[in-house]
Amino acid sequence: MRIFAAYQRLNDLIETAVMAFTALVVAVIVLLPVLAVAVRLATGEGYSFLAETAPQLVPWVVFPMVGVLLRRDGHIAVDMLPHFLEGRSLVLLRAVVFAICILATLAMAIFGARTTAFFATLGQLTATEIEFPIWYLYVAYPIGFVLAANFCLESLIGEMLGRRRESMGNAW
Repeated sequence: MRIFAAYQRLNDLIETAVMAFTALVVAVIVLLPVLAVAVRLATGEGYSFLAETAPQLVPWVVFPMVGVLLRRDGHIAVDMLPHFLEGRSLVLLRAVVFAICILATLAMAIFGARTTAFFATLGQLTATEIEFPIWYLYVAYPIGFVLAANFCLESLIGEMLGRRRESMGNAW
């Protein structure tokens, strides 16, 4: 039990770091167009990288947050069965769902890592004003899905130990 409590505390720190990172990226996404307008008004010149960068940062918001949403039951879910089940049946259902989620997120992490490695070997650069290797955009996928698998594992263990986390949603 102490090991699981330490694991939860570690995941709390990881979740906080992901949320802070995501908030920073969202702030950059929001501020870039504002900066683009200010630069155009002040200088009469426009810089396309200010408009191009925001959409390229979106995967760095979406994929790391997948795990946080899974951990907090804040994801979209069809939750008919949990309303009709209780006790061991509910625990079994949740355990099966978490096990499937672990397998699915690990498969997506492997696929994301292979895709990232593929684009890294191609050496392609973005077709933007400021060029950088295109694989930088794809690193968000395996990172996000590894985090999601980790958070699903925590949920599965917690379910099996009878220590279900309070959700932020009403999914279960």
